[in-house]
Amino acid sequence: MRKVVREYQQLCHAEGVSLLGIEPRGRHYALHFERGFLIAASTPSDHRARHNLRAAIRRLHA
Repeated sequence: MRKVVREYQQLCHAEGVSLLGIEPRGRHYALHFERGFLIAASTPSDHRARHNLRAAIRRLHA
């Protein structure tokens, strides 16, 4: 398992949302939730990418 996949799983667990699955889509990953899905980079360029993904997860589950 790639490091970024583990980080995405830990991020979802920390936010308290259930991650149904992670599907590779080219250079990105689709993170599937009960309410929908989000697209995340397979190689986040900087620390703000993780912060933006966390915010998107919160908005999806609000």
